[in-house]
Order: sequence, then structure tokens, then C-alpha cells
Amino acid sequence: MVTETQWLKIQILSAANGLSFLGSALTTFAVVLRDKNAAGAAGVAALFLCMLLPSIFLSPWAGLLADRYSTKRLMPPVLIVMSLASLSLAFGFPIWWSYIALLISASANTAVNASFNALLPSLTTKADLTRANGLQTTFSAMGSLIAPAVGGILVSTTGYFWPFIIDSVSFLGLIGVILFLNVDRTIGITSDEGLKVLAGVRFIFKDKLVRSIVILVTVLIVSLGVIQVGEVFLIIDELQGTPLIYGLVGAIFASGAVIGGVFATFAKVPAKFHLWIVSVAILYVATAVIIIGNAHHWWVVMVFGFLGGVSMSLLNTFGTGLIQHRTPDEVRGRVMATVSALITVGTVTSTGLAGGLIAGFGVRNVFVGAGILGLIIIISLGPSVIKNRPKYD
Repeated sequence: MVTETQWLKIQILSAANGLSFLGSALTTFAVVLRDKNAAGAAGVAALFLCMLLPSIFLSPWAGLLADRYSTKRLMPPVLIVMSLASLSLAFGFPIWWSYIALLISASANTAVNASFNALLPSLTTKADLTRANGLQTTFSAMGSLIAPAVGGILVSTTGYFWPFIIDSVSFLGLIGVILFLNVDRTIGITSDEGLKVLAGVRFIFKDKLVRSIVILVTVLIVSLGVIQVGEVFLIIDELQGTPLIYGLVGAIFASGAVIGGVFATFAKVPAKFHLWIVSVAILYVATAVIIIGNAHHWWVVMVFGFLGGVSMSLLNTFGTGLIQHRTPDEVRGRVMATVSALITVGTVTSTGLAGGLIAGFGVRNVFVGAGILGLIIIISLGPSVIKNRPKYD
């Protein structure tokens, strides 16, 4: 940890990362919209799997690369690979190339995320780490908020070419910012013990607090991830909303995430309250799913979805900060990559289960059941988190 937080560098770096996030969201928007008719529902699901699975299977090695090589040695070449993969999507290759390009980009992104998450704590003091995470979360959420509107305008006016070009350029811009700011994290582990691929996994399951938080959040995502799949059926079919209303619900959720990130950035919350914020955010999300499942009008979904965006943002910011606080610098890349992989496992599992459950039991019943299951998980695992909370003066 440094003795003084380098706020200007963190702000510029977070903004560049947010633009890169916007570019990636544009690519997802454009490639799914372009290929959905030819690929069908199963093909679209496969596109999402190409973007998700590398994070699961490659995270141990991505984390090892982040711990072994400095930021300036690892991120530029990997970002160039991502830039070329996005660029290739702009030239109308056969549909099978979309799967390969997304798989290549997602594989490279696993290393980028591990390196970026390991870099941030080297630019901030321990006291400011959560606020720095909040800033990063704010810019990422802004990318999610803006991307659908920008993507819709670009596709409707110019076709599918420019979203991929913007994404490609955004990766090159991030390289330029890293080199211009001269930010770096140099660990360079060379010992046999230090180079063990599964060191991050071992640390997570050895540290009682980190283990409790990761298991709680991962299992919670499995139970609550049905929202992503089921929301469109709830808004359109059950509540008679229009596609515009459905889009507004997503935008309002993202705006809540932005506000949550802004709060975490500017509010100097004492460290002793961080775990309580994480606990309350998790409890709210589970409760909100039950309320949304019983909603009589789409405005209920908007209100509680907005608060859900705030809660998820706070959960991500303060939860990540707690884990980073507890993690030794020499294994931070592998630990954060493992956390990302476990959460992705939860996302993939819930996505796979959601379709069949909604078809069999109805979207409202699935939402309520998921919320109740989430509350059971919180009651079961929550005490372990509180019991192992950090001790502060």
C-alpha cells in the first residue's frame, strides 16, 4: 500500500476502464442483435457462454499472470488481442467467427481484469481503497447505463460496424492511459511456492472472512440470478409493459448502481461499518426479489429495481474492498481472479436453471422462490460472516 492515494491517476484510469466497459457492452448489444435470427435462442445462449466460460476455466492462470508480470508488461499485449478480436467482428465474417472472436476476447479479458483489480490497491491507501473501488464501479455502471441507448442509435442509423470499432479503439485507449500515467504493479514472483496456480483458491478457503463472503455471494447469485432471465417475461407478459418500459427498468437499475458507486466514492464510511453495509445490501436484494415477484405494476419493479441497483453497487464496492484488504499483495491477482470465477459460476448456473424453472413454475413463483431461498442462505451463512468480521479499534 502507498502512503498517499493517487486520486488523479485513479480517476483517469477508472474513466478509461469505464469507456472500455462501454465498448464491450456495445459489442455484446450489437453481436446479439445482429446474429439472433441466424443463431436462434440456443445460438444466442452460446454467445453469452463464450463471454462467461473463460472467466471460470482460465482464472487461475490469469491470476498467476497478473501476479507474475507487471501491469505494463501484461495488459498492453493482452488488450491488443482484445482490440483485434472486436475489430474482426466489424467485417461481416460468417456467424461462426462471432463465437471464436468473443471467446478470444473473453479469454484475454480474464487476465486484464485480474491485473486491473490487483493494480488498484497499489495506487491507494488502505483507508481509501473502498472509495477507489466505488469510483471504478461508478464508471462501469455508467457504461452499462449508456451502452443500450448508444448501441440502439448506432445500429439504427449506421448498422453494426461502428459498435465494434468503438470497442476496438477503447482497448487501445486504455493502453495509452496505462502508459501515459505510468501506473504499474511489479511483483515478479519467482519462487516455486509463489508461482502456484491455485494459491488464490487456497487463500480464499483459508481466510474465514473471505471464504464466508465469497460463498455467501456466490450461492446468493445462483438463487437470485433468475432475475436477468425472467425480468423480460415479468415486465412484458405479466405486467403488460412495452419494450420501452422494459428498457427503462434496466436503465433505472443501472442509474441506481451509478448512485451507489458515487456514494461509496465520496462518503468516508468508517471501516467498521463496511461489513454491515455488505450484509444489509445482501438482505435487501433477497427481499426485493420477493417484492418484485408480487408486483402489481411495473412501477414497483422500477422503484425496487433502482434500490436494488444501489444495493448491488454497494455490495460490489464494499465487498471487493474487504477482500482486497485481507489479501496479501503477492497473491492478489489470483485471489481476485478466483473470486470473479466463482461469481461467474453462480451466474452461469442460475442462467442455465432459470429458463426451465420459469417455463415449469411461472416467472412470479420463481422470483418469490428465489428470494425466499436467498433469505434462507443469508440466515444460514450470515452469522459466519459476522463472526469472522475484522476487529477495528
